Amino acid sequence: MIVLMPALLAVHNATGVYHSTVSFLFLAPSSSVEGGGNSLRADPGSTIYFAAVVERHFNQGAHIYDVPRPTSAPLYATGVKHGSAVYLPDQGGQWQTNFNKAELRIEIVGESEEVVLSKMRETIDKLRELSTKLQQEMGIWPESRITTETSPEEPAVGYAWIRNNRAEMAVAALIVGLSVGAAHIGDSVLTTVSRKRREHWAADAEKIRPRQQAESAGRN
Repeated sequence: MIVLMPALLAVHNATGVYHSTVSFLFLAPSSSVEGGGNSLRADPGSTIYFAAVVERHFNQGAHIYDVPRPTSAPLYATGVKHGSAVYLPDQGGQWQTNFNKAELRIEIVGESEEVVLSKMRETIDKLRELSTKLQQEMGIWPESRITTETSPEEPAVGYAWIRNNRAEMAVAALIVGLSVGAAHIGDSVLTTVSRKRREHWAADAEKIRPRQQAESAGRN
């Protein structure tokens, strides 16, 4: 119990994590929409490819994934306490991928609200910079460029609590179970050793008794 007590203390003192999620949207220029309409009504097919290119550029080098890319579970639910992920959301199922939204999902996890907001703003600024730079390098006129927006416009930070009570009960039950099991095993081992020791002494006594009887008869 003494050896495993630090595990119980670690669970008791465990804290939750701060997290934030933002969708980084890529909008087609209004000139590409039939009749010069709303960019949100444009076919996302052409912008999805550009979103994927921006993602690849962002996640290489210094911005390689800090943690594995999450799927159905949010990043903060994977046990990560400090990290980030920028990825193209996959709307497909288990056997097939389906990228049908021209957006990048940004997930930030940290141990304070300030750290999460700072990392989120830094990531958004870098993505905007990459989007503009790539289109400039391709020689696209400003009025024909894909624009970007974030949803929500201002990042919100949430806090994920850890259910310490259940974890403490589980660890306490494990400690008690292991302690009782160890005591039982130790008792069994000591009993076995004691029994074998008595049997060994008894066997030695049986060997010595005839010799003692013979010596006693010789003296008589």
